[in-house]
Amino acid sequence: MLFKYQAPDSYKSTCIVIAGQSYAVKNGVVEAKEDIYFALQPMGFIRYVEDPKKVTAVATAKS
Repeated sequence: MLFKYQAPDSYKSTCIVIAGQSYAVKNGVVEAKEDIYFALQPMGFIRYVEDPKKVTAVATAKS
């Protein structure tokens, strides 16, 4: 299972190191195979929830 965490808006670093393991911060999101929320929460990170895909309908006019 892949865990995702959203960095606070003020977080500018591109990586974070927890217990000797380096995690990349891409577009404000950290991904990890293990739950590292306990270490990220004091820094203002929250669990990342993806937005549901929006379905758009396209109407075509017939001549």
